[in-house]
Amino acid sequence: MQGGTAAPGHPAVLVPAGTGLLDAAAWVGHACWSELALHKVLTAWLATEADPELCAILWNVRSHRSMVAEAWHRRLPELRELPRAGFVEPEKRDEEGLVPLDVLSTSGPSHARSTALRIALASMATRYDARVPVAVGPADGPTAATLADALRTTAADVTALAAWTQPRSRRALYR
Repeated sequence: MQGGTAAPGHPAVLVPAGTGLLDAAAWVGHACWSELALHKVLTAWLATEADPELCAILWNVRSHRSMVAEAWHRRLPELRELPRAGFVEPEKRDEEGLVPLDVLSTSGPSHARSTALRIALASMATRYDARVPVAVGPADGPTAATLADALRTTAADVTALAAWTQPRSRRALYR
């Protein structure tokens, strides 16, 4: 196929192949690990957070992260030779602090921690958004749907946190 047209006698490729199975599974496993790591940090944070309004938001964010992690786990291949748990591990960039989970893990002012959480969620959304053009193969339909759901859920979480950081007089506008 050259220049978008099929050679005579050869069928045209309508949908290009996505990434290979192992590469796709590794990416999905990293996404699952990131969501689970954030869920763990939020669980610890909720044990110490005193602001009831922020607690309600954090419970929702924590719930969403759990649902997204579960969705990513369902997208992992289920093969005897490739156990799902083997893919759920951090990516090197995660270990180097791409997602600022260390700031969230330490106790401190709620405003600073909520800002760090928004940065972590925005980082995840950026990675999800970058993956959208890659999830194009015929077998990538479920992953593309999970990406869309993850992006929508993450955007809602960022919006809720942004509203909480507004002065109390302006918060009513976001409800």
